[in-house]
Amino acid sequence: MNGKLRIISAFCLSILILASVGFYTYRTTNEYGNASEWVSHTQRVISITQNILLDIQAIESSQRGYVITGNEKYLEPYEEGKQDIRGSFDEVKNLIQYNPSQKSLLDSIRLVLELKMKFAEEVIVDRKNNGHESAQKLVMTNEGENLMTRIRASVNLFIVNEGYVLSERLDTTKKNYSRALNTIVISIFLAISIVIITLYFFIIDYNRRIRSEKMVLENETRIKKFLESLPVGVYVLDSKGKPYYANSKSTEILGKGILPGSSIANLPEIYGSYIAGTNNLYPAERQPIVRALNGETDLSIEDMEIHRGDGRIPLRINATNIRDSEKKIEYAIAVFEDITTVKEAEKKLIEARKLAEESAILKEAFLANMSHEIRTPMNAILGFTDLLLKRSLKEEEKDFVKTIKTSGENLLRIINDVLDVSKMESGMMSFEKQPIDIRDTFNSLGSMFSQKAKEKKLYLSFSFDSNLPEIVTGDPLRLSQILINLVGNAIKFTSKGGIDVFVKLLKKGSGIDYVQFSVKDTGIGISSDKLPYIFERFRQAESHTSRNYGGTGLGLSIAKQLIELQGGEIEVKSAEGIGTQFLFTLPFGKADSTYVANLNKNKGYDATVIAKKKLLVVEDNPINVKFILSLFKQYDIKTDIAENGKIAIDKFKNSNYDLILMDIEMPEMNGYETVDMIRNTLGSNVPIIAMTAHAMAGEKEKCLRLGMNAYVSKPISEELLFENMFNLLTIESHENTAINQTVSGNVINLDFLIKSVKNNKEIIVELIDAFLQQIKEDIAELNNAIVGDDYDAIKKIAHRTKSTVSLVGGAGMLKILEEIESETVSAGDIEKIKTLYASLKYLEKQSLIEIQIERSKYS
Repeated sequence: MNGKLRIISAFCLSILILASVGFYTYRTTNEYGNASEWVSHTQRVISITQNILLDIQAIESSQRGYVITGNEKYLEPYEEGKQDIRGSFDEVKNLIQYNPSQKSLLDSIRLVLELKMKFAEEVIVDRKNNGHESAQKLVMTNEGENLMTRIRASVNLFIVNEGYVLSERLDTTKKNYSRALNTIVISIFLAISIVIITLYFFIIDYNRRIRSEKMVLENETRIKKFLESLPVGVYVLDSKGKPYYANSKSTEILGKGILPGSSIANLPEIYGSYIAGTNNLYPAERQPIVRALNGETDLSIEDMEIHRGDGRIPLRINATNIRDSEKKIEYAIAVFEDITTVKEAEKKLIEARKLAEESAILKEAFLANMSHEIRTPMNAILGFTDLLLKRSLKEEEKDFVKTIKTSGENLLRIINDVLDVSKMESGMMSFEKQPIDIRDTFNSLGSMFSQKAKEKKLYLSFSFDSNLPEIVTGDPLRLSQILINLVGNAIKFTSKGGIDVFVKLLKKGSGIDYVQFSVKDTGIGISSDKLPYIFERFRQAESHTSRNYGGTGLGLSIAKQLIELQGGEIEVKSAEGIGTQFLFTLPFGKADSTYVANLNKNKGYDATVIAKKKLLVVEDNPINVKFILSLFKQYDIKTDIAENGKIAIDKFKNSNYDLILMDIEMPEMNGYETVDMIRNTLGSNVPIIAMTAHAMAGEKEKCLRLGMNAYVSKPISEELLFENMFNLLTIESHENTAINQTVSGNVINLDFLIKSVKNNKEIIVELIDAFLQQIKEDIAELNNAIVGDDYDAIKKIAHRTKSTVSLVGGAGMLKILEEIESETVSAGDIEKIKTLYASLKYLEKQSLIEIQIERSKYS
């Protein structure tokens, strides 16, 4: 706290204290005055009461004088006394109205007094009418004397009570007098003390100010020394734009022309500043220090070069402004740094990154081609083995076919593991949020592994805790993949005993259930020194493990990464020769009624429904064509074949197909180009299933984004293919709509909107109507901007439209808009933007259809 503030604080405190003391003194004095008035009040009550007693005694004397003498002059004081008593009684009653006990006593005195007056009247009347003896006999009854005795006793009691009150009020008066006196003395003392303290603070502040001014001068000198020793240039302008300060490094970098006397208008010419990579002078108004002077803060640029010798040097400049206590700009300060070495390092880093990216692209391309080339023949191998197994074969032949199938599945599993590793490395691993019945998952795994367990004479137990939720939400495919890896390993490395798989609800969170899975076996176990390495790729516990048991060493690594990418944890407990237990925990979403309903839908298919539809298979591989035809032949399903996209388009123009199975890699015209023409040139919403050997990261998303409705990777699973075909065909026939649904969901999702407005139907309809109006305008404006190659307009409209589609949960449209916006940052390929726009336009059409249906539910 500075001296001035202390003085002000002391002054304010003194005023506050004096005001408080003054108020307290006033209140104490006032209380003393009130107490004194109450003392006088009580004394008056006592005095009047005593007079009443005297008046009663005077009346008694007058009555006796009249009885004895019969002289009526004694009746005059009698009448006067009666009047005086009444007046005194009324006054006393008024004075003691706040004392209930005294009021009650006074009322009893009045009653006795009235009896006394009544008796006196009887005596006087008897004296007038019957003479002295008769009246004397009445007096001799002692009734009057008894009443007089009662009156004296009551009045004396009343006076005694008032005496007690008087005593208390005298004590209160003395106390209030003492308090008032003490308050006045304390007030005088405090006033003197405050004056002394204020004077003390004033003296301290004066001395501090003298010291501060001395320290400021010393600090200014010290700061200038610091600034001069900095390895960067420091340049300061005052509020009028005149150079105020420049350290030696600044003049070394920019030249002496920046010293006081120059003007900001000719800064570019003074130190020869250019826009990096051009011969254009760096505009004065874009100079960071000038912008800081105009109110901007925390500015930083690296696009300026200055002329030095025979070349140029790049600068990094940071600038901001300094404001006074009234927020007005006093100075602008810029810090200059020669970043020649930084730029050279960045150039080398860019070159290294480019080499790394090229290497990653080559790796990606190799994996894609390898996957495609292997999956294509694997599709035929596994497909035809399935067809063979459905035929009547000799036992030996059936064993041969099963061996071929098992070997093919193992090879495919290895391919999938390698591709999963690639997805994780590229950050393209995605997880779905679907309803999961863990009990059903356990049943499926039990069916899958029961035969292997029986062959090795092992028991296989799947059990769960009673508190486990009926339905949770997560990625069922990845959960099965993790469990298949762990259970498969457990069976592989166990020769006696068995495997226990157990699941329980570990804990509940806000909207999340944490579920723990346990896979425990009685197998060979793992030595403690090998435990830290078992989750590493291509690592197995012992060198002979792969040779004796098979495998690539990828399974556990992939399982661990799948668990951790979903926010879970995994641990292992093992003892060599006793067994191993894997424990992993995954967070699952809580399932609502919609999820439960979705889970309970019929997951099967009716091949007779598919057989009634007109299908087109676009596939160039003869073996795959033969397999599909063989597969369809079992269910009497007819189909047309097109060897490439060009033939498919010709066939499509001449026939109305209900569904298309589309390969991706084909000669003449590939699957992407074919779908683009069907959707955007021919304007058709016919369901299309991508049927491809490509399984790299992002392939599924790319197919769905470009307008395909579902994605099936090769080797083709008969059940998965038929389920997708059945679902898409029944959607078309039963709903009679052109909605282009995908396996992963609709184009729009109103869950967030509905929840945000608490299911208010009127607001939902209003917002849907606003979306219908706005999306058409946004898409039209975006088209105009793309036609005009206006990147700035494209960026602004795409950014604005993201808010529009976010309102209705248009995730696919939002992703395309983000890609369009990203392309505009570097003025990217306009043709790519046009392609993205075509996909956006297609999704927009679907969204309009879907949202109209949703609107009808609320209107």
